[in-house]
Formats: sequence, C-alpha cells, structure tokens
Amino acid sequence: MQRVAAVHRSAGGCAAACFAASVAAMFLAAAAHGAVEEAQQPSSSAWELLRAKYYGDKSMGEVDEAYVSVEAPANTPDPAATPLTLRFADDDRRRIKRVRVFIDNNPSPLVATFDFADAIPVTQIDMRVRIDRFTSVRAVAETADGGLEMRSIWVKASGGCSAPPSAAAGGVLGEIHLRSSADAKALQVVIRHPNASGFQIDPKTGDPIPAHYISHIRVTAGGAALLDADTGISLSENPGLRIGSDKSLPMPITVDAVDSETQAHYTASNGSR
Repeated sequence: MQRVAAVHRSAGGCAAACFAASVAAMFLAAAAHGAVEEAQQPSSSAWELLRAKYYGDKSMGEVDEAYVSVEAPANTPDPAATPLTLRFADDDRRRIKRVRVFIDNNPSPLVATFDFADAIPVTQIDMRVRIDRFTSVRAVAETADGGLEMRSIWVKASGGCSAPPSAAAGGVLGEIHLRSSADAKALQVVIRHPNASGFQIDPKTGDPIPAHYISHIRVTAGGAALLDADTGISLSENPGLRIGSDKSLPMPITVDAVDSETQAHYTASNGSR
C-alpha cells in the first residue's frame, strides 16, 4: 500500500510539473509573439517630437471611434496615392474646429491642417497621400473648447515620396474639377498639379524635381466658408479631396487653390441654384 501511494504521489507530482511547464511555455510563447509584434511596429519617436511641437503636454482622447476615425489600407497598393478617409461626428457639444493629419515617418510629416467653419459641419474627408515607409498615420481633432482627440493606424509602404511622376501627367496646371453628389451632401475636388515632393527624379533627364505643390485650399459653399486647408508635399499628385456633410452643401461652391512656387490662385465654381 505504501508503494502504491508513493507511485500515486509520484504521478501527481509529474502531472503538476508538466502543467507548470506547459503554463510557462504558454507565457514564453505569448511574450515572444508580443516581442515580434512590437518589433514589427514603427517607432513612436517621431510622433513624440511632433506631439511636443504642436500640442505640448496636452492630453488626448484616443478611444471614441464614433467621434473621430481614420481609415487606410494596412498594406497600401500604391504608396504614392494611398487612400485615406477621416470621419467626424456632427456633435454640437464638441464641435471640431481643426484637424491635423500626420504621417509620422514621411520627410514632411504634417500632411494637412483643416480648419472648419461653424455654419456647415464636415463629417468626412477623403484624400490620397504619399507614404514613404512603414509608419503611423494620425488625425488629431481640436474641439471648440480646446480638447484634443487623436486616432492612428499603421500603414506599410515604401517609396511613396520618391515615386516618379505619373506617365499620365500633363493637362492644364491648376485646372480644378468639381463634382457634387446627387444629394448635394458631398463634393469631389481634384486639382491638376504635379504636387512634386522634392524627393523625385525626372525619369527623362535624371535630374531632381524641385518641390512644387498646392499649399492652400479654400472651399466656400453658398458664399460662406466651408473649410480651409494648409497642405504640402504628402498629398498625392493631382491632389483631391472629397468633402462630405450630413447636410446639403448650398450652392454655389467655389474652390481657391494656391501654388507654392508662384503663389498663383487657381479657382473654380460649380454654379448656383
């Protein structure tokens, strides 16, 4: 009987030891997986510098996706023209006055600064951006009372800022195409412009292409300001914006875009009704 009891104790000890070893292995595997994921994520050091420069030590909300959201493909099919969508809630209690878009690891991280007017709420902005390498893409919304809300996503890309100009480049510099949606709640704006980044090489001559881009876009609706955007080299060639609202945009709609090199103003209007 003593021998049988000893065998049982030995078997029980082995089972406990095996269980402990199994648990330890699971923790080690989880830690290793976490280390791999962390190594695959872009560094946050660039953002820390940008945050200090633009916002100091002000706190930022980061959880309410229904209030602000950012969407882009995790693996972009075209790093020189990656689709990016921003969505905003129409909330009278927390009216958004300004939104900055950052691509942390781009040569020029600040993509655009959008200032919204009070009359008509902007609830969506679509654009195409250049992404130079694996990075975080962020939108920081500033509310009328000074609050900050930040959302971010990771995008894997390579060479978006140095990609050569499109073979389809051409047309009339500064030509603006406007198109309203059938319900008049959205506006598509496309500006014919190289929006050269300063990091591209002319494929015909081999010479560097100087930076030359749209530096400001102003949109008015029904004679009142809708938004102002300070923009730069991280917008794609032939930069475009799709601006959406949950309310109809009054006519006429006018767009004024400023050239960084000549300071020329390019304007277009879609008429009245």
